[in-house]
Amino acid sequence: MKNFQDFKIDKWIQTHASTLGSVIGAISLSELQSYAPDESIIDIDLTLEYGTFKGSLKLRERIAELYNSPETGVTLTADNVVITPGSSLANYLVLSILAGPGDHIICQYPTYSQLFLVPQYQGAEVSLWKLKRGSESWEASLDELKAMIRPNTKAIIINNPNNPTGAVLSCSTLSSLVSLVATHPHITLLSDEVFRPLFHTPSPPPPSLLSVSTTSHPNSAVTASLSKAYGLPGIRIGWIVSPSISLLERIMSIRHYTTLAVSVLDQQIATFALSPGVYPKIIERNLGICRRSIEIIGEWVERNGEKVEWIAPKGAGVAVVRVRKGNKDGKGGYVSDVKFAGGLVEETGVGLVPLKYAFGEHEGTDEELEGCFRISLGVEEGVLRRALGEVEGYLGRFE
Repeated sequence: MKNFQDFKIDKWIQTHASTLGSVIGAISLSELQSYAPDESIIDIDLTLEYGTFKGSLKLRERIAELYNSPETGVTLTADNVVITPGSSLANYLVLSILAGPGDHIICQYPTYSQLFLVPQYQGAEVSLWKLKRGSESWEASLDELKAMIRPNTKAIIINNPNNPTGAVLSCSTLSSLVSLVATHPHITLLSDEVFRPLFHTPSPPPPSLLSVSTTSHPNSAVTASLSKAYGLPGIRIGWIVSPSISLLERIMSIRHYTTLAVSVLDQQIATFALSPGVYPKIIERNLGICRRSIEIIGEWVERNGEKVEWIAPKGAGVAVVRVRKGNKDGKGGYVSDVKFAGGLVEETGVGLVPLKYAFGEHEGTDEELEGCFRISLGVEEGVLRRALGEVEGYLGRFE
């Protein structure tokens, strides 16, 4: 039997604070209803049966519409969508069929650890395509990615927008990535887009991986859910979208072992939330919450610039701050993320996610993540301000 190590980010959150997650201000049913008061969220005549294996036709049709692009000729239908109970299972199902012993996977990093740990547990060798810290953004080198590809490389995995950094792969980078992989037809492209469409810069947002083009590399898939960007984690709805019907058939073969069907009640609420009249209002609400949090954190970082630095997120619902031991010259290095975060929550009750511990590879040996902490952008304004005030006070006491 395989020995699965603890999933560290979830263990840390469960142990230290329930408010450390990455959901953007969870929405109540009453608020959701207010976005379309003349329509009913739930049909009270709905029969609470299993429902269809792949998910309700209406929901799958609406999700397919989100990825269609007249500009690039991408046209997907309900047949290209599989509904899952959340995006974690969506990821797990895709990852389960991508590779095994003797295969090679490339995964963007840092990222949600599931994306590189599951292939490792499957017996595949994993190379990490590391984001590099720039002055104003986290950068990804396509030249480095190209050099990583091997004859036995079976998949390239990205997370866009990125958790935990808030980095965003641009439209040109995505197009170049698709073109690169098109010369390697044995490679599957997987994009975890659970934080899409949360983008925080004035420039036009990049498309989904699937909206770049389905003709240049049809062997690709996207996963997402209602949990993060939509603020509806209590509706356990995720999805897998792919232009490859054969890929989805393989995924369904695995899903039969885990899930007979997804809650028809959840699917009905999801269909309402993603409807053309409601969907834009949810995203506008959640982008506003993120913008407010980015401003507050930015002001706090500037005020504590001798001890704290950050790269403002370009997308997603999370951000990374870094705490120095010494002053701004950086000669003192950075604090221990576990020691700082553990002492902070014990002394003040404020929780931060330690990046090196929760997101790092190989028991947290990545020095690039030393002293880094993830902050949720979805916290209520008053709570965020009070929490940052406590961190500010702790900065002066920490040794």
